[in-house]
Amino acid sequence: MKMPTPILTLMEQAAQEGLRGAAKATLKRARELSPTDTGDSDKTGFVVVDDLTAQVGFTSPISRIQHEDLDNEHPDGGQAKFLETAAEEMFTGQTVAVGVGKRLARG
Repeated sequence: MKMPTPILTLMEQAAQEGLRGAAKATLKRARELSPTDTGDSDKTGFVVVDDLTAQVGFTSPISRIQHEDLDNEHPDGGQAKFLETAAEEMFTGQTVAVGVGKRLARG
């Protein structure tokens, strides 16, 4: 059975676009902060926007381990809690507001 697709108002569409932009910026920053050996785990990053909720994460098990293990040393750069730090650095509300403004200006 096909799930019904919600009909979004112009404002909801605009907010969703802004939220997607904020989530993509968070993912980009998380990749910059993550410990990188081969870069394979960075490629598993994802953004999902559903209704007015966004999820940013990594599917790689090594990314999850690297994120949580505060005792790991990262000689080639990067840090633990890279996704958390990226999320804290983002001005999500402001990014969404800018996205809404741009979308509403287009009509």
